[in-house]
Amino acid sequence: MTNTERKPPQISAAQLFCMLMLSRLSAEIAFPLSGTGYGGETLLALVIAEVIRFLLALPLIIYSAKGNNFYRAAYRKNKFIGWASAGIAFLLLAGAVVKSLFHTAVFAQRCLLPKGSPVVLTLIVAGFAVYAAVMGAEALARSGTLFLVAAAIITAAVMLADIPYMKFEAMDFSQSQYGGLIDDIIERLLRGGDYLIFAALLPFVASKKEKRRLNACGASLFFALFSTLAGVLLCAFYCLTLREFYGMTEYPFFAAASLSDIALLKRLDGGGAALWTLCAAFRTGLMLFAAWSVISQLVGEVRGKTASASDNAKEQGSATAE
Repeated sequence: MTNTERKPPQISAAQLFCMLMLSRLSAEIAFPLSGTGYGGETLLALVIAEVIRFLLALPLIIYSAKGNNFYRAAYRKNKFIGWASAGIAFLLLAGAVVKSLFHTAVFAQRCLLPKGSPVVLTLIVAGFAVYAAVMGAEALARSGTLFLVAAAIITAAVMLADIPYMKFEAMDFSQSQYGGLIDDIIERLLRGGDYLIFAALLPFVASKKEKRRLNACGASLFFALFSTLAGVLLCAFYCLTLREFYGMTEYPFFAAASLSDIALLKRLDGGGAALWTLCAAFRTGLMLFAAWSVISQLVGEVRGKTASASDNAKEQGSATAE
């Protein structure tokens, strides 16, 4: 089998959904809190940010749902638009990689290894991210699914263990002034990039042509719905558990996990911080792979066109000689 006949690595739509969910939740937990801490304002900012992200990505989702590679299709219609869209996506993903790398290292240093060197932790996270990206789409899909299941289990354990500390009067929205709502929305929007991952990884989704549209729409729509629900659930959990201390806490999940007490396990903050550090490092690697994929797919399209034109020229030359 020649190189041109080899099938690209393939993942399922469910695995794509799991990777997107893990990316979103990792940002919610490993990125520091910068909001006011009032329940009403925080929840509203979260929902508005999710809706804005989805609306901005909707044209990309609709076009990708046709079964096309978005950037290749744009290039075929107009070379400048193709390169411009791919370049913008690459720069946004590269910026998200740097931001995710920084926040993951800081999260690990403050919640897992207080005496660790920030430089060493950054290098470790960077090494893990590069390794994850080099392993490719199939390895990312398998490990992402496992990470999501493990993270969901330990997060659910923390929530169940913190039930005795929950006070429902902490969700009194009357304290919310909504003065910093715009800042909260912007800060949450800057945690994005997941829909760019969706567009970059869609060509790897294994499906028949007639089912690709359903798979693509299903993965993106389910992600939009469940990422919003998961974000609201986490935010409500923080408000109920930490109450007035929520706004003073940089990493609310770590603070809530430190209250947990489950039999012999006692506090779950150490295990939770370690697992979510791995998940955040995985997010960095996933975005790195997506950034590379955007450019490599477009370069492959250009090379394919060049090779096709060269073959046509050779055939015409042979016909003329005959």
